[in-house]
Amino acid sequence: MAVKTMDDIATPDPLRQPKRISLADSVADSIAEAISTRHILPGERIVESSLTSRLGVSRVPIREALRVLHAQGILSGGGFKGYRVTDFGPEVTQQILEVRLSLETILLRDAIANWRSGAADISELDRAIEDMRRSARAGDVRASLLADLQFHRTIREAAGNAIVGTLWDAIARHVLIIFNFDRFRDDDLDAIPTQHEELRDRILDIVAHPVTEADLQALLEDHMLQIARTKRKHLR
Repeated sequence: MAVKTMDDIATPDPLRQPKRISLADSVADSIAEAISTRHILPGERIVESSLTSRLGVSRVPIREALRVLHAQGILSGGGFKGYRVTDFGPEVTQQILEVRLSLETILLRDAIANWRSGAADISELDRAIEDMRRSARAGDVRASLLADLQFHRTIREAAGNAIVGTLWDAIARHVLIIFNFDRFRDDDLDAIPTQHEELRDRILDIVAHPVTEADLQALLEDHMLQIARTKRKHLR
């Protein structure tokens, strides 16, 4: 009797599962974007059949995406009652921002080290800023919001810190929702690339002239507060 080798044993196609997960993640991102721009409102019930027709995908990735968003606290409920969009209160918002600040401080520290050594390309930040400029010219709120998030995702990727990067990914959708610009006027969008240019220039200076981790945290905190101040000014 011939002995079977590993090559003789049938194994599932390793590319199938990642592809399915990627589609579910894409659906989850689409739902989060719709929440961030108030096309889906806090407290609103999520209807699977409606999402299926609107997104043009089957119920399987829809259900996976809803489970992910529920696990992340973006949706509440579940079971027979279905899911509803969570209404983030001030306390939860503050908690998310504190976590974001801590994670991005570590990621910025590691990204700066890689930019300094040449292991990562700092000019990638410019691409996100240019996307912000284009979005501002077009008055495209959604694109501006995504470009803002991409700027910070570029730092996350340049850091090369898999553990902290994964934690950042887990709150990226929360950040997208909390920093929604749905009530901004078109001229407010012009402030976004300017604020990120200032942050980029400061980062470039730090690459050449190192500072402490506490200084990095203060820089990011000031940047986040600057965005919040701009938003509050135009919500009065």
